[in-house]
Amino acid sequence: MLHSLKALARDHPVVRALVLRGLARWRRLADAPPGLYALCYHRVPERHRAGFAAQIASMQRHGRFVGADEAVTLLKSGAATAERHFLVTFDDGYADTVEVALPVLRAAGVPAILFLVADWLDAPPAHPPGPYAGRALVAEWLAAGLEIGSHSASHARIATLDDAAAAHEIVASRAALEAATGRPVRHFACPWGVAEHDYRPGRDPALALGSGYATFFTTRRGVATGPHDLSAMPRHVLEPDWPLHELDALMGARHVR
Repeated sequence: MLHSLKALARDHPVVRALVLRGLARWRRLADAPPGLYALCYHRVPERHRAGFAAQIASMQRHGRFVGADEAVTLLKSGAATAERHFLVTFDDGYADTVEVALPVLRAAGVPAILFLVADWLDAPPAHPPGPYAGRALVAEWLAAGLEIGSHSASHARIATLDDAAAAHEIVASRAALEAATGRPVRHFACPWGVAEHDYRPGRDPALALGSGYATFFTTRRGVATGPHDLSAMPRHVLEPDWPLHELDALMGARHVR
């Protein structure tokens, strides 16, 4: 029954909006438990700049933003649960991440990490929903003091690949990005990020961490609290145009009146 309701909400925007509006009546981000909340964005079009800025400002009122490297330190030390932390991540490497989201982050003093597809840096897909960031925009992102990570070599569904091909997507992409940018790449975000469907839990996280990554990010919702989360980091997939009450509904906890 619960699965059917989730599927209905996912596939019907009007139903989803009503469900989240209802949940927001008794869930508040201000009441969410302490820990690390990783946020996964993709595109941030110019028309959604204000909405993205409003989301960042709202979360600043409810916790502290950290970068990916600091997040690892907090999780390993157990300090992540001392308060509520937020980590901003971007997948795929769209140009508007740098052109639109970066100025918002700079103005707010918020760190973030951009997960890049290594093969797309010089040969981005011609199909929508690009355009993607090339070397110049990535350099601008890095010059602002922000982090980059790997989102695989070609954005393949890693679960469908044999061991050698999976190693190429995970391990070789790190080497390629480090060579292209001259910066260390310590974090991996799995394309799509669903266990069993998009990656093999018994193989791929261990492959990533064993090759030098500190994290393996997924798209399961949740809050990270300790070192056990590093091999399957939860993330809340968000869109920059979602109203603030939806953040309460998705990440908040029950509000006691």
